[in-house]
Amino acid sequence: MIKSILNTDSMITAVASGQGGPYHSGAVFWDGSAQKMRVMNTDGVSQDMYGQDVHISGGPALMTVMSWAYKKMAEEADLKRLCAEYPNLEQVRQEFEMMKQLVQDHK
Repeated sequence: MIKSILNTDSMITAVASGQGGPYHSGAVFWDGSAQKMRVMNTDGVSQDMYGQDVHISGGPALMTVMSWAYKKMAEEADLKRLCAEYPNLEQVRQEFEMMKQLVQDHK
C-alpha cells in the first residue's frame, strides 16, 4: 500500500489516490484467484488491501525538454534528407563537424 510519494524533481509530477487500507492487521497474502493482496487476522477473516493508484506524468520542465528533443530530431531528419539530395551539402556538413571538433579539442 502506498502511503506517500515524495517528489523533488520539477520534471515529474506524481499523484497518489485511492482508498485507505484494511481496518485490521494480520498476515498479508496474495489472493491469486482475485488478483489482489489481502490481510487475514487471527480469526481467519480476510479483507482486501485496497490499492492506491499512482499517476506519474511529465512536469513543465520535462515537457519543454521533450518539445526541444522532438524539434531537434525533425531538424536532423530534414538535414539528412537534404544531404542525400545534395551531396555538396553533405561534404560541407562533414567539414563543419571536423572544424567544430578541432576547435573543441583546442580549448
